[in-house]
Amino acid sequence: MSYYKVIYLLALGEFMVGTTESIVTGIIGMIAKDTQVPLSLAGQLVTGFSLAFAFGSPLVIAFTASMERKKLLITVLLLFIAGNLLAFFSPNFSVLMASRILLGLSGGVYTVVALAVAANLAPPEKRGSSIGIILMGFSVSLVLGVPAGTIAGEMWGWRSVFAIIAALSIIPVLCISLYLPKLSGQKAIPLRTQLASLKNNRILTALLTSFLFVTGYSTVYTYITPLLQTTSGMSTAVVSTTLLLAGVASAVGSRIGGFATDKWGVRPTLYISLFLHAAILIILPFMAQLIFGAMITTMVWMCAVQMTVPAQQYYLITLSPQSSEIALSVNTSIFQLGLAAGAGVGGLILNHYSVAPLGWVGGASVFISLFLVWLSFSSEKTVTPTTVISK
Repeated sequence: MSYYKVIYLLALGEFMVGTTESIVTGIIGMIAKDTQVPLSLAGQLVTGFSLAFAFGSPLVIAFTASMERKKLLITVLLLFIAGNLLAFFSPNFSVLMASRILLGLSGGVYTVVALAVAANLAPPEKRGSSIGIILMGFSVSLVLGVPAGTIAGEMWGWRSVFAIIAALSIIPVLCISLYLPKLSGQKAIPLRTQLASLKNNRILTALLTSFLFVTGYSTVYTYITPLLQTTSGMSTAVVSTTLLLAGVASAVGSRIGGFATDKWGVRPTLYISLFLHAAILIILPFMAQLIFGAMITTMVWMCAVQMTVPAQQYYLITLSPQSSEIALSVNTSIFQLGLAAGAGVGGLILNHYSVAPLGWVGGASVFISLFLVWLSFSSEKTVTPTTVISK
């Protein structure tokens, strides 16, 4: 089998990881009701996953650096299946949280190793697009996985979603077992080396930009289902349709962001996408009072979010050309920390206020990230776009 087809098989596994990570946003109300916990506490299932992904997976990868990559991918996918089954059988919220930590850990390791394997399998001139294919698996999970999972949760209960993911995850396990060639491990990169990039002020500013814009996004998206249901009175079916359309818009936004970065450069792409992102979040509580307005606004918002990602990733590559993989690896962890922070902030808001302030607080966070982008570019001469890796 050609390397190209093998990479698509790896992307299938990433689709499962992406669906599991994001599905809580579609079934959060069902989980809170069934486990008898506040909605804000149920939202911390996103936090548990993200923190395990951000902090746990780099440590596991460091300890398993010399392990044969095919064996490692199969092992973490089997743990991923076990995590979904644990969620399905969980008798209480504490066990469910434990399952999310296991899922974040195994899913994080799979994502990073799959990206590295894709880069190693592809010829040098195709490595960027090969990495993009893996990340496309995550984008497609927003388009298909989350809406389908939300509908399944409404029909058969939220537990069924994790059972279905566990069953479908057997497919990439079998495909990797049959078709992925054996690949030796690599020398571990010391943690000191990975953190050395933080000494560069511009890289640190760029990473803080990633953290703030993802935090603003997560503050709202984690609770998007109750927000839409409360403000516009959407049914679960209409919410699922909205999330499906938003997923399509996010895929389109990723392509627009990549094209804009190549055509016009990083700076205008980040300025426009972040400004649009922040503005949409601020007006979302008002626009969401009507179903049609809620659907359109959510789609534009998700498009703007994904426009930022390829431009921001490319910017980090230009800031650290000699260690771009390390910079992108750190940025991935920063993204997960932002998701966790946003879920936590959103939970605090719901505990003390209503759903309306979610958009305002999230928008403020994105506006701050826009200011940081301006600061970062103020000390930069030029950035010439070349290769864009989109997610």
